[in-house]
Amino acid sequence: MNTDLIENQEESVEYLQIELQQQRGMLWLLGEIMKAAMNITSFKQLMSVLTDMLMGVMGVTTCYLWLKRETSAVEDYKVYFRSIELKNEFREIKHIAIPASIKGVAESHSYSKEEINGSLIDCINIPCSRLAVPLKNFNDDSIFGALVLEHEEENFFTANTIAFFETLTVFIATNAQNSKLLQSVSTESITDPLTGTYNRRHLDHMLKEICVDNKDMTVAVVDTDNFKSINDVLGHLEGDAVLKAISQLAKGSVKEYGGEVIRYGGDEFVLLIPRPLDEAIHILEEFRQAVYYIRITYELATPITVTLGACSYPAMAATPEEAIEAADNALIRGKVKGKNRVVLATDEDIEACRVNKL
Repeated sequence: MNTDLIENQEESVEYLQIELQQQRGMLWLLGEIMKAAMNITSFKQLMSVLTDMLMGVMGVTTCYLWLKRETSAVEDYKVYFRSIELKNEFREIKHIAIPASIKGVAESHSYSKEEINGSLIDCINIPCSRLAVPLKNFNDDSIFGALVLEHEEENFFTANTIAFFETLTVFIATNAQNSKLLQSVSTESITDPLTGTYNRRHLDHMLKEICVDNKDMTVAVVDTDNFKSINDVLGHLEGDAVLKAISQLAKGSVKEYGGEVIRYGGDEFVLLIPRPLDEAIHILEEFRQAVYYIRITYELATPITVTLGACSYPAMAATPEEAIEAADNALIRGKVKGKNRVVLATDEDIEACRVNKL
């Protein structure tokens, strides 16, 4: 009897020691995350470091951070994530609907294997354990996202780890809200005040990111046909209204594909669509045709139209800047041919860019 009691006491002590080690490890990790945050300027970069630490130290197999996009549709979220199934590569999806099982979580919830109906993202396998912890706005207690962890073992998440992740989400939520405040200030310097699109200054930053990613990107330069005549007939206020309408239509056309719109200057815009040219051409054609139906005023006798030149990087152009220049060359040919059309850049357009640099 005494032997059994001693064994039970030894097991209890061993269990408490393991619990203490876990708690110390989690406190250390939280401290490391906070120290890392002091040297990081962007929220995205912070999430890259944080998810990497969680994967390495906590041993989870997949880590997601879902965030509701500001001033967007109810179902429009972005997600940052890592998974051992994707070689621990940090990824971002800018426009995605949050799964109903995660969106409805108001408090931390550890899912059993039986509760997990499927994977949250198609490229990742169904886990045996899942933990979802909501991100809350401290001003009004609303929920604007969730931290989601997964593991291939059943019942992986203990009371200790759940408490740790709840503490961590307070840190994440605070940084997310601070990031939004900073972003609202910085947005003023990178957006065009008339159309709300990105401005040319920010385009330079975007082109650098495209170079780093080195993924398929279609670049299109858009020019409003006969814009000077529109200004002369209707005046500058109506001309501004035309540019606003075209820019909003452009943003709506490329948004679902993760594309962006930049005011390039005057009545010209640049569209960046992360798709190969053979896929993006259909998006550009639909946009061009939709512009025809813009109606600002019936005082304008002819319909509003646009001409587009398009090029791809890196399939055709050596740099994103070269793709813009080649697309602009194609646009000029489109104007000569009669306007209101999409013209694809040719090898000659690319060569002309390179000759100009000699």
